[in-house]
Amino acid sequence: MSTKLAIDWDESELRIVAANCSGPQVVVTDAAVLAIESDDVFATLRSYVAERGLEKTESLVAIGRGKAELRELQLPPVPDEELPDIVRFQAIRNFASSGDSATIDFLITDRTEQGVKAIAAAVSPSTLAQIKEVCGDAQLHANRIALRPLASAGLFLSRAKPNVGEGDSVLIDLLNDDAEIIVVRDGNVIFVRTVRMPSSEATRPRALVNELRRSLMACGASGKPNQVVLWGRESVHRSEIEQIAEATGSKIDVVNPFDLVEVKTQVREKLPEHVGRLAPLVGLLVCDEVCPERLIDFLNPRERLEESPDHRRTVAMVGVPVLVAILLLFFGYRHLSGLDQQIESLSSGNTGMKESVDQALASRATTQKIDEFLDGDAVWVRELRELAERLPPSDKVMLRSIFAASDPRSGVSTLTITGSAVSPAVIEELEESIRDENHRVVGEGASEQDSPSAYQWVFTEKISIQPEYAYSQRYKGIKAASEAETLAPEQNDAEQNDAEQNDAEQNDAEQNDAEQENAEQENTMDADVQIVSPEVQS
Repeated sequence: MSTKLAIDWDESELRIVAANCSGPQVVVTDAAVLAIESDDVFATLRSYVAERGLEKTESLVAIGRGKAELRELQLPPVPDEELPDIVRFQAIRNFASSGDSATIDFLITDRTEQGVKAIAAAVSPSTLAQIKEVCGDAQLHANRIALRPLASAGLFLSRAKPNVGEGDSVLIDLLNDDAEIIVVRDGNVIFVRTVRMPSSEATRPRALVNELRRSLMACGASGKPNQVVLWGRESVHRSEIEQIAEATGSKIDVVNPFDLVEVKTQVREKLPEHVGRLAPLVGLLVCDEVCPERLIDFLNPRERLEESPDHRRTVAMVGVPVLVAILLLFFGYRHLSGLDQQIESLSSGNTGMKESVDQALASRATTQKIDEFLDGDAVWVRELRELAERLPPSDKVMLRSIFAASDPRSGVSTLTITGSAVSPAVIEELEESIRDENHRVVGEGASEQDSPSAYQWVFTEKISIQPEYAYSQRYKGIKAASEAETLAPEQNDAEQNDAEQNDAEQNDAEQNDAEQENAEQENTMDADVQIVSPEVQS
């Protein structure tokens, strides 16, 4: 999983969310709302990145209406590939500050036979250069610069599952000095508005209600909205909730954006009070890989796809069909000449193979049922051995209990471990050492206890083992056993040949020794005869 940083700032505060992302999975590792001292966002961001070692991290930047100009455009019914050119032409005419050098991106809100409605936004080159300068000063690489209200709307549409076709949904994000109001209809954003809020806490709820009414009138909403979503915590926005419910008569849903993604336990305990202000950043992290088409992105604006003419393609389009037709006629004639014989041969072959195929299908069905049963039970001896090998040293962590369980319905095996560690960093190291593509580790809580022992942090980890992993490990063991069984007869034959060769060498040695002994005896007899001969002569 790659680490990404989502950033947003205004005149008074810097908002940051860090996460590990892989496709639709987003695991938040840090979240902070930092006050900007002396209007120096450079120093605040640089200090945060340096303290956490996040230099050269891929970054996603959210900007508000104060840095971009936004308009709703009515366009003729044209193909999608022509929309970028038409939007840019209309933007130059309708936008007050955009020129030929401005970066323009858009989002389609409605398409009918009469025309296309779109929300278009423009950013000047100087604004983009300033944002890139802030990121570059902190050694960060900006991969997206997206419009903030649409980022939070993307989080709502992709994770909260709105009631499509049952009326309008209104999203409200209360920032430090502003409020962003987004209206969603039939699963699409149709209206975006950012309003300035009064500094007095007592007058903010009433002002918000008035701005909400104006927004609903501006987008042509009929009747009360079906759903009003307020980003944040109910305990923080209690007065706003009561007045909005009284004014609209709608149900108010207070949504914590961090409930829509996975958050590490130690991070969730330290989330800032106004979590709603971080909803656009969480939305950026979610939409970056899964649904970037929901964003207005000034670093990656929608552009017309240019196609260069290919003369070889034209020649091929004319010549290839003629050649194919000739070849089809030739091979068709040859094929028809032997078609009867081929049909007869295939029919006889199919008849002979039917019984074997039926047996194979029955065997496969039986094997599949056995596999489904076995996949739900991991090989716990192997899992415990791997767990012991991956754990940090015993002077850092100590396990108290291990509980293994299998769920035959889902096929997922679960290993729950409890223990104690010397610090939270060791717990995080333990999670990372165990986690891989086959083992999902979810921390179920960590707390510090007052104990004279060095292991003061108590934790509980839940390790989920997927059935596919048990399947692959089982068949690896079957393959290894089969190979060992194949090699066993060859090894026995080799040992038998070695034994026969040793026996033959021993027999040859004994025979040579016997022949040598006989030769020595014959030589001895000859010597005796030579000694006796002189006496006989005398």
